[in-house]
Formats: sequence, C-alpha cells, structure tokens
Amino acid sequence: MATIEQERRTSARIPADTLQQISLEDDRAIDVTVAAAEGTYERTASLRDIHSSGMCFLMTDHILKEDDIIHIDTILGDFAFASDAIVRWTMGSYVGVEFFDSRARNAALLAELYTEKLLRYLDEPEH
Repeated sequence: MATIEQERRTSARIPADTLQQISLEDDRAIDVTVAAAEGTYERTASLRDIHSSGMCFLMTDHILKEDDIIHIDTILGDFAFASDAIVRWTMGSYVGVEFFDSRARNAALLAELYTEKLLRYLDEPEH
C-alpha cells in the first residue's frame, strides 16, 4: 500500500523550469555548485526549486545527509548567489537545504529578481 506524504513546506517555491522560462534564453539547466563546508569535495547539481529560505536540487550519487553543512553557489539570471546551508532532507538524488546566509542584500536581490521576472512572465498573453 502506497503512502501519500503530506506537503509540509510552507514557503512558496519557484520551480526551476519557471526560472528557466523567465530568466534564461535557452533550455539549459540551472546549475548549483555544492561544496562541503570543510572543502573536501565540490559537485555540480541541478536546481529543482528555490524559495526565500532554501532550495531543492538534484545531485546523483551524493553522500549528503541530514544536518550536513555545505556551501552552494548558483546564478539566477544575472545574479550570482552564494550561501552556506544545512541539509534538511534527502530523498534519493533530491536534496533540500536551508540557507544560513539570509543576508538582506541576497534576499532583497532574489525578491527583486523573482518579482520583476515573474510579473513580466505572467503578463505575457500566452500564459
């Protein structure tokens, strides 16, 4: 018997495919560079969704586990974003993290990027 898991996340998410449509000119994935806090490894993952306090990414064959401390870097549109983060959950190749560095500048730039791009995207007649 399959178990249906209830959605427990409360923050609104912006899926990666929506970000690609509104901020990128081609169909390439949004890469996220993931590094261990102590610098023992660095890998590239694919962004799945992002919100004000964290993100979900897809990284095959990872060794991450809940409560690991990592550093992430990505580029959203023209904005380079970096933050230390804590792994909150893993499910197969999917990893959910919470940002440590919720600096006002980063949060404000992300909010501005999302608001401007999303409103422009939603105003287009074909959507």
